Amino acid sequence: MKHPMIEKVAAQLKALMYELTVDIPKQLEFARSLGDLSENAEFKMTKERQLFVESRIKNLEELMLKLQNVNLDNIPPDRVAYGSRVVIEDLNSGEEKSYVLVFPGEEPPYKQDQDTLVTVGSPVAMALFGKREGDVVTVRLPKGTFEWEITELKTFGDLAVS
Repeated sequence: MKHPMIEKVAAQLKALMYELTVDIPKQLEFARSLGDLSENAEFKMTKERQLFVESRIKNLEELMLKLQNVNLDNIPPDRVAYGSRVVIEDLNSGEEKSYVLVFPGEEPPYKQDQDTLVTVGSPVAMALFGKREGDVVTVRLPKGTFEWEITELKTFGDLAVS
C-alpha cells in the first residue's frame, strides 16, 4: 500500500523546485540590475528566501524517503504505531489530550484541530508505541512523570480510510 502523503509531499517538492530553479533566479537577476548589492534589500530578501527553500526541499526529501520506506501493511490494527491518533486521559488531572504520531515535518491530512502532532522519536511517542486502548502508560517528560490512560485509539489504517 502506497503512503497517501507521498503525493502531497511530491507536489510540495515540485513547487519548491520550480521556485528555486525558475522564480528565484529571475528575482536575483532583477535585484542585481538595481545596482549596489551591499545595500540592496530585494537581493538580501531573495537570498534569504533561497536559503529557506533549499532547506525546506532538503527536509521534504528526507520526509519522502521515510514515507516511501514505511510498510503500511505491517502497522498493527490494534496497537499504537506510526500514524495513530491516541486520546489519553491524565490520571492525575483528568485532562484529555489527543496525539497523532508522525515523522518530523509531516502534516497528515486527517489531523484535526484538537490533535497535537508528536514525532515518532519523541518521549511521548516512545511511551505510547505498542500500547492498546485501555492501557495505562507512564510517560517521563522534562516537566515530570505522568500516568495516562489510553481512552481512544485510531490506527493509521482507520484514519487513512475515513
